[in-house]
Amino acid sequence: MKVTRIIAAVAMSTVLAGTAQAQATNTANCTGGTPSAAASACFVRNTVSATIPWVARMEITTATTLPSPTAEDFGAPGGKSTTDPTALTVSANAGVTVTATAATAAWSGPYAKPATDLRIFLPANPSTFLTLSNTAGQTVFTSTAATSASLVNIGYNVLYSWGSDVPGSYSLAINYTLSSP
Repeated sequence: MKVTRIIAAVAMSTVLAGTAQAQATNTANCTGGTPSAAASACFVRNTVSATIPWVARMEITTATTLPSPTAEDFGAPGGKSTTDPTALTVSANAGVTVTATAATAAWSGPYAKPATDLRIFLPANPSTFLTLSNTAGQTVFTSTAATSASLVNIGYNVLYSWGSDVPGSYSLAINYTLSSP
C-alpha cells in the first residue's frame, strides 16, 4: 500500500512539474542599493484576458389564464383579448430578437382547437394581432444594441367559433425564442 502511494505521489509531482514548465513566465532579477524615487522600477507583467460571449436572459411568468368568453365573443372577428398583459423581460449584452411560436399545431382540450386561433398583441398597438403557428415565429421584440431588463408587455387574443369550440379546458404552450440578430 505504501509503495502505491509513493508511486502515485511521484507521478503527480512529475505531471505538475511538466505543467508548470509549459507555462510562459516573466522573471525580474532586481539588484541595487536603497530604493529611491529616482531608481529604476523593477517589475513583472501579467496580462489578463477574457472572452465575453453573447449573453442574454429572458423571463416570463409560467402561465397565463385567459378570460372566459361570453356569447358576444363567439364568431366575433375581434376575438376576446386579455385585459392584463403578460410581462416578458429581456436583457442582453448585444443585439437581440425574441420570437413567439406555438409549441403545437393545436390546443390540448376536448376539441383540437387550431393554434392559429390564438393571436398575440403588444398593448402599445392593441389592434395589430400576430397569429401564432407552430412553424413560423412572430417577432415580439428586437434591439440592435445591448439592453438591460427591457419590459415587453404581451397580450393574448383568442378567436372562438360556435361550431367547434365545445365546453372544456384548453391549453396551448407558447415558445418564446431569444436569438442574436
